[in-house]
Amino acid sequence: MTGDSDWLQHRAWPLIRDVADFWVSRARRNEDGSWSIRNVVCADEFAEGVDDNAFTNGAARKALMTAVKAAAVCGHTPSPMWQTVADGLRILRNADGVTLEYDGYDGRIIKQADVNLLSYPLQLVTDVETVRKDLLYYEDRILPKGPAMSYAILALQWARLGDGQKAYELYLKTLEGHLHGGLMAFSETAGQGDTCFMTGWGGVLQTLINGFCGLELTDDGVVQKQSALPDGWKSVTVTGVGPERKTFTRVR
Repeated sequence: MTGDSDWLQHRAWPLIRDVADFWVSRARRNEDGSWSIRNVVCADEFAEGVDDNAFTNGAARKALMTAVKAAAVCGHTPSPMWQTVADGLRILRNADGVTLEYDGYDGRIIKQADVNLLSYPLQLVTDVETVRKDLLYYEDRILPKGPAMSYAILALQWARLGDGQKAYELYLKTLEGHLHGGLMAFSETAGQGDTCFMTGWGGVLQTLINGFCGLELTDDGVVQKQSALPDGWKSVTVTGVGPERKTFTRVR
């Protein structure tokens, strides 16, 4: 994003390369030519020891694709296995086109967002209809009064889909019961504790910045995507963005 090729070559590349090699070592080829990552704990921490978790496979695919891209920039030859495994990792869907959290997922309650992370931040599921199906399916399966960042991820995506009011309803769920004391410490679960849960606050900020204002990190810098504001909101302005300290505004 910044064009700092020296940092990429000498600092980032060795880590990117080794992460890619790690994911190749964890992947197993199936008889149909696809690839699986087995025996993992999901982003949904209720699910342990499962195969082909959506977020795990998606994150691994993203890491492998990044390694291929970085190799080209740095003048290195990428391992052919990086692209092979990235292309072959399974993202499973049911008969209705809903993305499955893992192989054998049966609709049970989940602790926190998992599948929905494929749309944001991974940007691997971009088809609007699939994004919408996944949002509607998993909203009712999130643990009531569970970790707040799940609703933040859903709110952000609804804002980008153009439904500002639905996004606002979920944004409020991110806050309700989680704020404590004069310093507004943010608890991980609603109504419990007053320690500052930074992942929750991170979700709140991303809903505003990346959801309602629509900002996105890209290879060409920060860009503003389409998004919608809730009823009654006039605008959202984000200042000091990126190396150029830009200002972005979304007006209703």
